[in-house]
Amino acid sequence: MDKSYENDMQYPEYMENGDVRGRCGFHCRKCPAYKENIHSDTDRSRVHLTWNKIYGLDVPPSVLNCDGCLKPDDEHPVRIGGDCEIRNCVLEKNLAHCGLCADFPCDLMERHLASVETVVPECRSSCSPEEFRDFIEPYLCREFLESEKNK
Repeated sequence: MDKSYENDMQYPEYMENGDVRGRCGFHCRKCPAYKENIHSDTDRSRVHLTWNKIYGLDVPPSVLNCDGCLKPDDEHPVRIGGDCEIRNCVLEKNLAHCGLCADFPCDLMERHLASVETVVPECRSSCSPEEFRDFIEPYLCREFLESEKNK
């Protein structure tokens, strides 16, 4: 597999001004599990409990310190969810992210986007504004990816 886009330095347009976007378009810098946002066990516990509340996920607090998918495999990064099909697909196609793919949005990406988009209506009423900002907004990436496709 050609991993020329695996290195952060070849993906600079999404690293500027503190903006870090994953291969799927998720806004890593705003993700509460991103390594730079985890400062204590309290932070880990908050992510664990809120992801369980919103998404039904049971991610152990001990693994909540994500390096993101831009960090090369040879640096042994910590990634929530482990081996990501979307990341693998993007790297195989030698793209920076899904929005640059001629097949976007494919079935794989539609399922990925739906995992967040389907919880939005209920979360608007069951989550605090802070929870919505921290646990929904970083993953609402369809608009970003569509704008990238149209560049």
